[in-house]
Amino acid sequence: MADLVNEFSWSVSRQGLFDECRRAYYYNYYGAWGGWDAGAPARIRLLYRLKNLRSLDMWAGSIVHEVIAETLRRYALKPEPVTTADLQARARAKLRAGWTEAVNRDWERAPKKTNLDELYYGNGRTLPPEQTERIRDKVNHCLAAFADSAVLRELLAVNYLNWKPVDKLDTFLVDAIKVWCAVDFAYTGDDGVLHILDWKTGAEREEALQLQLACYAFYAADKWCARRDAIKVCGVFLKEGARVSEYAITPELLAAARDHILAGAGAMRALLVNPAANQAREEDFPFCDSARSCRRCFFREACPHAAELAVDVGATLLQKGAPPALRAP
Repeated sequence: MADLVNEFSWSVSRQGLFDECRRAYYYNYYGAWGGWDAGAPARIRLLYRLKNLRSLDMWAGSIVHEVIAETLRRYALKPEPVTTADLQARARAKLRAGWTEAVNRDWERAPKKTNLDELYYGNGRTLPPEQTERIRDKVNHCLAAFADSAVLRELLAVNYLNWKPVDKLDTFLVDAIKVWCAVDFAYTGDDGVLHILDWKTGAEREEALQLQLACYAFYAADKWCARRDAIKVCGVFLKEGARVSEYAITPELLAAARDHILAGAGAMRALLVNPAANQAREEDFPFCDSARSCRRCFFREACPHAAELAVDVGATLLQKGAPPALRAP
C-alpha cells in the first residue's frame, strides 16, 4: 500500500476552523498527521487524539445522521414503515455503545473510537444527568421529527432508483482545488429536479448554510451532471420539527461561493512553508485572541496559548482512574 500523502484541500469545516484559530487549524490538519500510527512521536499521537474529540452536541448530530442514513439504505433494500420507535431504539444503542467507548477509554488503542470533549476534559467517568438527558432528548426529538415529516413522506414516495448514492465523503474540483463534501440525501423528483437535503440538528446559520449548499450544487453538477437550474437545495431543521428552509441556487450564490473557496484556500496556502508540498511549520500559524474559543477548543491540552490563558483543561488523562459504573445517555 502506498504511503498516505497529506494533500491540500478545502472544505466548509476546514475553512471554519481556519477562521476561528490558525493554530488549531495547524494542529488539526498538519500537526496531527500520522498520529494514527502507534509508533508516531507522542505529541503527534496526542494531537491526533484531540483531533478526534467530539462535543456532546456533535456526537448527537452524528448519531442522528447515522440512524437516518441507515434507515434509508434499509428502506431501499426492503421497504418497511419508518417509525419513531425503531429510529429511537437504534439511536439508543449507538448512544450506549459510544458512551461505553468513551468512559472505557477505547480511544487509547483506537483513536477513532468515541471520545467526548466534556468527559475527556472532565473526570472521564460521569457527567451531570441534565447534560446526558439533554443529549438523549435532542436525539429522540430530532428522530421523531424526521419520522413524522412531510420531507420523509415525499422522498419515500419516489422510486428508490431515483435516489442518489450519498452520505459519504467525496470531492470535486474548483479551479484545481480539491473540495470535500458529504451530501446527506438527494433524489430526482418526477419533475426532473434534483432535490438535495441536508439534515440539521442545530440552529439555522444562513451564511454558512448557503456556502455548504452551494458546494452541494457544485458537487451535483460535477458528479451527477445535474443542471444547476434544476437543483433544489434545502436545510431540514429536525430540532424545529423538520422545518424546511430552501436556498435558491442562483449564479450570484455560486459565484460568491466560488470566490469564498478560492480566497480561503489562498489564505491557507499563504501560511505554508512549502505550498507545493503542502508543508507547514507550527510557528507560522498564530494563536487566536479569543478566550472563548480557547475554552471550547479540543486542542487546549496541547496548546501553550491555552496554558497562558489559564484555560481549565481539567484532570489530565494520567490522573484519571478506571471508569466506575456507567451513566449512559
